[in-house]
Amino acid sequence: MKISLRLKLTAFSTLLILAVVSGVGLSVYWSERLYLIKRFAQTQEDTLNFLVQMKRESVASQNAQMLNSYLSLLRRNRALSYAMIQDKDGRVTAHTNTALINTIASDDVTANAVKATSLLQQTLGASGDIVDLALPVLQGTRYLGVARVGFSQQTMTQLVDQLLQSARNRIVLAALISLAGGILLAVALSFLFDRPIRHLRDGAHRIGEGHLDHQIKITTSDELGDLANEFNVMANKLKEVAKLKQDFVSNVTHELRSPLTSLRGYVELLLKGSAGRINEEQRDYLIVIKNNAVRLARFIDNLLDVAKIEAHKIEIHPETIKLQDVALETVVLFRPMAEEKKIEFVVSLPPQLPPLHADADKLLEILTNLVSNAIKFTPPEGRVTLAGEEENEFIHIRVQDTGSGIPPENLDTVFNKFEQVKPTRGLARKTKGTGLGLTIVKGFVEAHGGRVWVESQVDQGTTMHVLLPKSPLPPL
Repeated sequence: MKISLRLKLTAFSTLLILAVVSGVGLSVYWSERLYLIKRFAQTQEDTLNFLVQMKRESVASQNAQMLNSYLSLLRRNRALSYAMIQDKDGRVTAHTNTALINTIASDDVTANAVKATSLLQQTLGASGDIVDLALPVLQGTRYLGVARVGFSQQTMTQLVDQLLQSARNRIVLAALISLAGGILLAVALSFLFDRPIRHLRDGAHRIGEGHLDHQIKITTSDELGDLANEFNVMANKLKEVAKLKQDFVSNVTHELRSPLTSLRGYVELLLKGSAGRINEEQRDYLIVIKNNAVRLARFIDNLLDVAKIEAHKIEIHPETIKLQDVALETVVLFRPMAEEKKIEFVVSLPPQLPPLHADADKLLEILTNLVSNAIKFTPPEGRVTLAGEEENEFIHIRVQDTGSGIPPENLDTVFNKFEQVKPTRGLARKTKGTGLGLTIVKGFVEAHGGRVWVESQVDQGTTMHVLLPKSPLPPL
């Protein structure tokens, strides 16, 4: 599926903005979360330090009520599980739960706490849900006990999440607003960039179709404007080259065709003995000259045909013809070549095949080029098949061989001028040609309103497909 550049640019910009907004939002969210967790940890230490201070002051003033009042205040803290003072034997002397006063704890956490000489953090519960902080209470060098506070990890997490809820809402709202604005900006930018690119595309397409007078009009002074100017310069140069090529072909037509025709005529007269008897060696030399003159004339004719195709000046004189008749001429022409290479040449055309609406000479040249290539690239004991069948409004012609095949990377270029695929095995590597045959086939087929394509597999053969229109039905 083809995706437009404008859609790609919009999608890319949207994804980029989404990534940036998401990254910033997550960064802010986690920074806030870490800050709250750090603040809660500091609050826990502050609570413990204040408990130590209350214990010292209550001992100094001999006022236990001061400590008990602070413990009563701590009960309001949702995250606090307990706060207490223990002596060196683990006996509880003050506790937020008064029922536990004067009880003695003998667990490992208590044993570690009463031995602590500085701040000690431990966890309680099977899953470590309670964070226990312990700090010895000293008055000078006098040991007054150990202060301990325990906080529920789960409750602290819930409190952090509650505090972050409003932050999350603000971040999501800001992200949505930023994303919407970014999408609108991306769409506007895509339209801004897409218009000159479409002009370039359309202009390049027109130039590629041969309309070399077309000029691309882009008024921007940026890189796209420079590219448009380069396209226009290229079109002008191509126009000059096309003119030079047409002049060259015209010169070849007038300067080579006439003397070549004269040369062939005189060679044929010599072969007939019009200038006197010739020996066998001279005859052989003259035959070589004649054959090469024929080849050169065919090459010149091919060049002229290609020039007419490119200039869209192919003259088609369609008539109602039977494919069987043209195929018979092709068989007569190539049967000796096929027999010489021991290639089986098969024609498979149903007798009820409808007639074609085509130029007889152009159709014969189409079949001649296709069959010639098939025999040329098919090894001895191979097979070449010329087949046809009715397909909707067309006659589908197939020329199939069992030759060396065409590599996949060459399938898209076989119809280009002077393009010759070099087979990788057998005598086919020694074949020669101008590389214009398939170009002419394509031009003639398309001039008839038809279509030509190729299917091939290396070492298994090639099938050339041609669709040509059927002859219209006569009026009733």
